[in-house]
Amino acid sequence: MDTLVQLENVTKRYDGAAAAAVDDVSMRIDAGEAVAIMGPSGSGKSTLLNVIAGLDRPTSGAVRVGDERVDMLSEAGAARFRRKQVGMIFQFFNLLDDMTVSDNVLLPAQLAGVKAREARLRADQLLGTLKIGHRRDAYPARLSGGERQRVAIARALINRPSLLLADEPTGAVDSATGDEIGALLLELNAAGQTLVVVTHSPELARRYARRVIHIADGRVASDTAVAAS
Repeated sequence: MDTLVQLENVTKRYDGAAAAAVDDVSMRIDAGEAVAIMGPSGSGKSTLLNVIAGLDRPTSGAVRVGDERVDMLSEAGAARFRRKQVGMIFQFFNLLDDMTVSDNVLLPAQLAGVKAREARLRADQLLGTLKIGHRRDAYPARLSGGERQRVAIARALINRPSLLLADEPTGAVDSATGDEIGALLLELNAAGQTLVVVTHSPELARRYARRVIHIADGRVASDTAVAAS
């Protein structure tokens, strides 16, 4: 498989912090993989995701996603990179309350300059696939937690990213809805979507990833394959 994400001796140290949030991490993630990153609170797993996405610049080391040297990009370049190559899903959805479901999903495509007709066709297709099409004209406040996360997933996929990053995607929903979201992420991966999920849930990692990377004190403690169930 082709390598999609490669980190080489990446360290991230925040000003005033006694220890590095990410400490000399090297890893590679191939296109098409489903990888879970696990670790206790404060272990550095979310910082690692932000470094891959270009939201945080490492203090040292190299970050490559596809053909991009992410750590060398300007802020504007990093924003363009995210719009084109990265979809992000967050624990608390990050939907805009004053915009409809459809408009929330369309926003990244509009920012990327996608033609309106093309973007709307893509949004309709995603909302239908994710079984949320009947709520396209609703506002986020009227949706359940599971519905909001489905909208967030559609928004993350609108620009056909090569990499989907999910930070605790089931953390704000009940366990049954969390199972649905996890199964949905697995379906996306089975269709070829490269997926990296930060989670505190061993069950989510075991069921919906094929590789688990444990982070402790900013370092990779283990990196193991998960047998398909």
